[in-house]
Amino acid sequence: MKDYQYEDDDIEYVSKSELKREAHRFQQLGKQLAEMNPARWADLPLSETLLQALKESTRIKQHEAARRHLQYIGKVMRNEDVEAIQNALDLMDPSSEAYGRRIRQQEMWRTRLLDDPQGLNAFIEEFPHVDRQQLRNLVRNAGKEMGSEPPKPGSSYKKLFQFIKEQMS
Repeated sequence: MKDYQYEDDDIEYVSKSELKREAHRFQQLGKQLAEMNPARWADLPLSETLLQALKESTRIKQHEAARRHLQYIGKVMRNEDVEAIQNALDLMDPSSEAYGRRIRQQEMWRTRLLDDPQGLNAFIEEFPHVDRQQLRNLVRNAGKEMGSEPPKPGSSYKKLFQFIKEQMS
């Protein structure tokens, strides 16, 4: 049996304080998940274990039991892809930068579809699963609304935005 020697470069030291901060961060994220509408959990990349813990948290009402359960949720969060969960939560939060970026991107697609003749093909290339006929109809109807004098966006303009939003999610 060979005795392995580790160099200082191979070992990553993490302070106890750092471990506590990370555990607290996981608990806070778990608390945020537990307080949100359970119907929205389906939109998040959660494991079955975490989903069960969150469902259980809705049942617990006593203060001390709820506190201990949040600690358990924090422990379960150690095995989760916390970054992916946080990104998904950011996309749901209207005050986050990621949400604003997504909305601007959707608005840019709507503008491109209405202004650029090649925009339709570019959108279909980017999202091949899109219902092409419905997209063409929405673009045509929104274009008619915007072609009036003075141009005023109506229901078709809004429907096109909702369609783009659904395709991008």
